[in-house]
Amino acid sequence: MDDLPRGPALLALARDVLVNDLLPLLPQQRRLDALLVANCMAIAAREAEIDDRSRAEIIGELEKLIGPDFRSPSRSAGPSLSRIAGEDTSRSEARERAAELLRRFAGELRIGAFENSPEREAFARAILWRMTIARLRLANPRFLAANGFA
Repeated sequence: MDDLPRGPALLALARDVLVNDLLPLLPQQRRLDALLVANCMAIAAREAEIDDRSRAEIIGELEKLIGPDFRSPSRSAGPSLSRIAGEDTSRSEARERAAELLRRFAGELRIGAFENSPEREAFARAILWRMTIARLRLANPRFLAANGFA
């Protein structure tokens, strides 16, 4: 059972205290550093709240493009860091699979694997677009809102 408040709410509270209570007390030359920390906290809070459905859809699209039965040559025989840390095994395996798919996708993009098929190239571009929007939702949601992508 999770304690309340959860991580994102704690980060938001800590950020609020930093920006509203502590920042005015800092010397001028340290305020930019404090704002940097506050922005990092906001990004971490958004990452903690990220929509798992959106991530799963992107991974599903990658599986359609690359194929669900690929094998990564970089997969190690040892236990993963997340398993060592005690993370749930199914979640750990899903993250490892997603990471493998992303590595494979990046490798295939680098060698131009989608350039000979307009359909596969368009599909790869659509995946890249969704990944870009997802990253911007985390790192700079104001940019998206200002450009009509709210």
